[in-house]
Amino acid sequence: MAAVMLESSQSFLISQILAAFSGLFGGLSISFFWQPKKLHQHGRLSAGLIICSISVAATFALGGLVSRWLGMNFSQADNAMGLGYGLGVVSVGVIAWLANFFNRREDSDILEVAGELKRVARGLRASRQEGNNSQN
Repeated sequence: MAAVMLESSQSFLISQILAAFSGLFGGLSISFFWQPKKLHQHGRLSAGLIICSISVAATFALGGLVSRWLGMNFSQADNAMGLGYGLGVVSVGVIAWLANFFNRREDSDILEVAGELKRVARGLRASRQEGNNSQN
């Protein structure tokens, strides 16, 4: 009985390590194309450490949860690696998108940003821009 539990915990530990490496590569692959503009103020090493920590932490924190939600066995190496890569890409992508979003609106009032989000949610932004383009 103890041997089965030890084998199961070793398998889970190996899958966590594989998922973390896959998340690391997923985060790095998207960071080559899309980085927050504020991250350019720091050196390459610190930017790399920030991106790596985001992708690995998201994989550790969300790997088991997402695999359970999808009905996958996270203890299998191929499932863990695929999920890890996907979580690394998504986590760094969402952080980069949010950082760039807030960077562009840094000097705006919170009510202006909330109004813009409300217009975008209702689909009014595209029609307003089309109206401005037709007037020019």
